Amino acid sequence: MLVGEAVKVKFSIFKNRFAFECGSHGVTLEKIGGGICLYATDSSHEEIYCAMPLGLERDFKDSAYYIYAPNDHQMLLRVHKAVMLVDFEGKWCSTNVKDFRVYGSKLWGQNCLTPWKDEYTRIYNAAEKARIAAGES
Repeated sequence: MLVGEAVKVKFSIFKNRFAFECGSHGVTLEKIGGGICLYATDSSHEEIYCAMPLGLERDFKDSAYYIYAPNDHQMLLRVHKAVMLVDFEGKWCSTNVKDFRVYGSKLWGQNCLTPWKDEYTRIYNAAEKARIAAGES
């Protein structure tokens, strides 16, 4: 992905995993074991920095997922009204979903989830503008 790029993906019978890179980091969105999970990774997707289980696959049936790289050290995912922001430079992630669970790693620590801030909403709004500009409805 390029900085400022917005990508829309949907799971199918034949596609259970999506991986995106921006700079030296990446995210992987995967349908696994009846659930959907987002991973913050390095650019090769081999080193997992944190895991964010989104929920059960049946709760996201036919959902579209939007991935956005607002700059060279952050990536954002939106599905329905849920937004997850990963900051690779600061080694943290945040979400607008209450009681969301994040599982950290030795590299990022177990407490890498930070509270959602108004600043992150501005990043999300910029992502929405990029998605609309890209022709998504």
